[in-house]
Formats: sequence, structure tokens, C-alpha cells
Amino acid sequence: MDLNDRIKLLGEKLKNRIDADLVDYALGFIDKNENVLALETLCDQIGDMEISITPEEYSQIVGLVADLRLKMTNRYLYINPNR
Repeated sequence: MDLNDRIKLLGEKLKNRIDADLVDYALGFIDKNENVLALETLCDQIGDMEISITPEEYSQIVGLVADLRLKMTNRYLYINPNR
């Protein structure tokens, strides 16, 4: 599965906890070749709204961060369900 599909799958899983319009907004960045911005926006929404995510979802995020060669910043550390 490619990176964009993995981000979309993560977003779809979050729709029962984050407003679907907000998730769709974030995922819309993928269509503009901005998959990093899509992931960052989803993670910001998780953190800003204090949404609980599962360890599996967090593992997916960590994997995406690594595969996109991003730095593991507070944006991603803050949403760790085990912190």
C-alpha cells in the first residue's frame, strides 16, 4: 500500500472521532500532492481536539513519519496514547 493510501486509511478510521468534514479537509491535501501536510493536519486535529487514538493507530503514524522522512517532533509525540 502506498503512502497516500495509508494516510487515507488512517483518516477514514478517525472519522468516528473527528468530524468527517475536518478529516476530508486534511485528506484533500493528498490530491494536491501534499501528503506531508495531510498527515500533519490529521495529527494536529488529534492533538488539538484531544482525540484518543489506539496504540496501533499511533504505530501507523510513526511508520508514516519514518517513511516520509520527517522528524519525530512534538506534533507526533504529543498524541502518543502511552505518554
